[in-house]
Amino acid sequence: MKMVEESEKTFDPQEVIEEFEELSKDAGRIQEETLQKILEENGRTEYLQQWSLNGKTDQVSFKNCVPIVTHKDLEPYIHRIADGDLTPILTGKTINTISLSSGTTQGKPKFVPSNEELMESTMQIFKTSFAFRNM
Repeated sequence: MKMVEESEKTFDPQEVIEEFEELSKDAGRIQEETLQKILEENGRTEYLQQWSLNGKTDQVSFKNCVPIVTHKDLEPYIHRIADGDLTPILTGKTINTISLSSGTTQGKPKFVPSNEELMESTMQIFKTSFAFRNM
């Protein structure tokens, strides 16, 4: 609740819109930087190590070695995290929340792991959406 209260006190819709528009001017670069950061932070995870990256964290190696997967492919790893395994399985950052999806895909809810950074990103998406809707 504290995070929501802090967000409400500092929320300036115009500032959020301006920041979004500035970042959107060079979206390709931002996407590349974001992927690079993710690869560097997670390059030593169990999941990425199985794809013979051998410590490489560049985008070309990632795209060439790591297949596109579905949630079902990741379920065994997610269940280990849900069961309390704290080793860096899917992410180098600590998973501190596991939510259940709404179950709208194939009718069954799925575990969705998250961490502080994902929560902050989600809040930013909500702020940006709110700012544009109320513009």
